Amino acid sequence: MKNIMVKIIIISIMMAAVTTGCGKTGSSKMIQTADETSVISGYDEDEATIIDLSNYSDTAEINEAGTYIITGELSDGSLIINCGEDDEIQIILRDTSIISDDLAPIYIKSAKQVNITIEGDNILENTGVFNTDEEEEIDGVIYSKSDLMIGGTGTLEISSSGKGIVCKESFEISGGTYMITATDDGINTNDVLTVSGGTFTIEAGDDGLHTDGYMAIKGGTIDINASEGLEATYIVIDNGDISITATDDGINAAAKSDDYTPTVEINGGNITIVMGQGDTDGIDSNGNIIINGGVIDISGQSAYDYDGYAELSGGTIIVNGEEVEKIENQFGGKQPGNSRGEAPVGNGYEGDKPMGDAPGEPMDGSRPDGGMRPGGTGQPEQEFMSPESQDDV
Repeated sequence: MKNIMVKIIIISIMMAAVTTGCGKTGSSKMIQTADETSVISGYDEDEATIIDLSNYSDTAEINEAGTYIITGELSDGSLIINCGEDDEIQIILRDTSIISDDLAPIYIKSAKQVNITIEGDNILENTGVFNTDEEEEIDGVIYSKSDLMIGGTGTLEISSSGKGIVCKESFEISGGTYMITATDDGINTNDVLTVSGGTFTIEAGDDGLHTDGYMAIKGGTIDINASEGLEATYIVIDNGDISITATDDGINAAAKSDDYTPTVEINGGNITIVMGQGDTDGIDSNGNIIINGGVIDISGQSAYDYDGYAELSGGTIIVNGEEVEKIENQFGGKQPGNSRGEAPVGNGYEGDKPMGDAPGEPMDGSRPDGGMRPGGTGQPEQEFMSPESQDDV
């Protein structure tokens, strides 16, 4: 009887808070729920808290773990997730529109992990110059300081005066349809970026997809028009349909992180790259290029530029309409690898392949199917650390 009374009291308090909020136009509301279930791909709508943004004039804040269904429109404000470091949050964007002049429409300030599910048609837009908070230079329409996963079957339209989506930790997208317009990067992360599904149309002033660390493209349809299409230190493309129109490099493995040897590794997928005039490269690596499969069609003045070695052991390469059997280095560097996959011998970028396990799924740090980064002496052996394992150090 005591437990029943406690539940009735909790439900009554929550209903009273929602009812009271519907008639207010205050600047900020605290939204809480007693549901502390773990974040999973599905959700029980009966157990979720529904937040209608039409009842808010400025900022809605979530500060407890749980599942939240976000609906309605917010004309100049922000949804802020500010929870404990062990809290897992599930957000369902359902026909939502959040427009802000100087804030991130969605700001994930603190949580262990946030999972966003896209349902219906959703709009997130920044119309002015981003303001910074006390600790962070916020420059994305979705700005997350926690691990982030986004999926679903709906659409999300993003318009930004800076970056589209920013995640300071690991970020994975598994589904949904995205139209991103940004003056800076379309998607930007600091750690691991994984795209395993979804349809993307990205117009960006800088990079279409960017991470300082490891990027894995496992599927999806990606159409990018940007200065550079894909940029990371280590880029692996296993599958997907990728179309890039770039004024700088189409795919660029730059030395952004000391954890990896700069490498572009292509194992599958259909990749089309159209380059602008000038000092531009279809695929540019400060280290190595490894092609094991896929179809790569490059149109431009320079197809490849690399400082390490190139290895071609499978796939189809088309350069300016003609199929080729070598990865020709346009601007010096080491000799090209041939169709048997032979590469020059040496140390580091001069021939030996990098060493160590490759990260894959961003939330556990392991590459699917026991996959390994190539072995050799190009980089000191070290274990890749997931966000969870780093917390234990």
